[in-house]
Amino acid sequence: MIEKKELITNFIRDELTDVPNILNNELSKNNKKFNSRDELEEIKGYLNAFLSEDTSNKVIVLPGLRGIGKTTLILQAYEYLLKEKNIPPNNILYISFDDLNDLVECNIRQIVEIYIKTVFHTNLRNLNEKVFIFIDESQIDKKWALSGKVIYDKSYNIFMIFTGSSALYLEHSDDLARRMCKKSLTPLSYTQHLKLKYNINAKNLSKDLNELIFTGDITKSASSEVMTNNLLTNCIDYSSTDWDEYFKFGGFPIFFDKNSHREIRENLVEITQRVITKDMPQIKDISSENQSNAKRILRYLALQQPGELTQANLANYLKTSTANVNKILDLLEKTHLIFHCEPYGGSAKRIKKSWKYYFATASIRHALSSKVGNPLLGTEDYEGMLLENLIASNLFNLSNKQFTDFTIYYDGDKKRNVDFLIQKNTENIIPIEVGRGTKKKSQIKYAINKYDCEYGIVVANNYSSIKKDEDIIYIPPKTFSFL
Repeated sequence: MIEKKELITNFIRDELTDVPNILNNELSKNNKKFNSRDELEEIKGYLNAFLSEDTSNKVIVLPGLRGIGKTTLILQAYEYLLKEKNIPPNNILYISFDDLNDLVECNIRQIVEIYIKTVFHTNLRNLNEKVFIFIDESQIDKKWALSGKVIYDKSYNIFMIFTGSSALYLEHSDDLARRMCKKSLTPLSYTQHLKLKYNINAKNLSKDLNELIFTGDITKSASSEVMTNNLLTNCIDYSSTDWDEYFKFGGFPIFFDKNSHREIRENLVEITQRVITKDMPQIKDISSENQSNAKRILRYLALQQPGELTQANLANYLKTSTANVNKILDLLEKTHLIFHCEPYGGSAKRIKKSWKYYFATASIRHALSSKVGNPLLGTEDYEGMLLENLIASNLFNLSNKQFTDFTIYYDGDKKRNVDFLIQKNTENIIPIEVGRGTKKKSQIKYAINKYDCEYGIVVANNYSSIKKDEDIIYIPPKTFSFL
């Protein structure tokens, strides 16, 4: 019988030989190179700094949902080292831990130590060459972070990237917390979608929308909106139905080449199932009963009208305790399948009132709704629910970006509430109302007066372009999705 060490050694040798040869197939289609996520430029910056003897960021962690392009991203980083920085193939190791774990049970530290011994004939402490190690699906090794810490502490010459199919354990490990640079990869905004699918650069509109939201000045964003729409009109490959497709089926570059809506919906549902059955148990012991409960919670949320989620009602629906419901909701949030908004007000109010939950993308909500047969499908109310989720996702992802510091609340006013209230530190509240069809001014006006706001924002298809009417800014849904 082949020994464990020999199996690992053979696997490493095969990867060192095979990966450089499969890059073209993995990173292109029909001889056309895939475009890259913005995060690639950041990773290149870390790689260049490391090559210049700056070891302050030599462990990069990339958590994110399945299907959003993590593997493509690190293979593009691999190609950059190989072809632009002329790093020898033996000095770059890419491993899908999922594949290796199917072959032999091991941990990341064992792999790295065997690799260094086999290829460089030394150990971690005495390694004197620059080495790059990319571990895909690293969460399968429950002690991946401890391995990363040991490798980090023993060698200045190893640069590592860990990816994981969800945020779970990747986000909640103390072993690497002070050493790692974490970049959570989110589903694509429409700006990112256009870059990856059509190589259209709409970054100016994204930046100017950010400024609009927090200053109320529409000058730059209105101009960028016109320029971006001209870019889309002049792009031969761009379809007039592209945004509608993105709205209900987008966010995941893995589906760019799929034309069947049914297939995309099935694949999105499968992603949620795999997160529950494969990813969640790798971070916390979860019974098969609670895996079933997690699936039922997602279905419940997909069918629910926008509003507060009462844990007691949900517990009654599942025939379990509210404590168990809260535990499952917390786990689902850590996977980045869902996120929550708390009510605006003091800490006592936020503790007393329930939270509102949204899906990571409107497309996940649409897939689950379609699967279980939401009776509102095809109605304006349903489109409004999806749009509210899209806007919530855009705001949530923006709030988690570096150098962006604001909080998203929901408006707890029972009579005339708007959908969101956002606030930077202690600055003025900015109310945001979302909907399909004609939106009346009354709700946003009420919120502006109640919270003493300088202006409010309405995201609705009243207008085809950004407009400002006194203290109300109107933004078309498509434009807002560039944020």
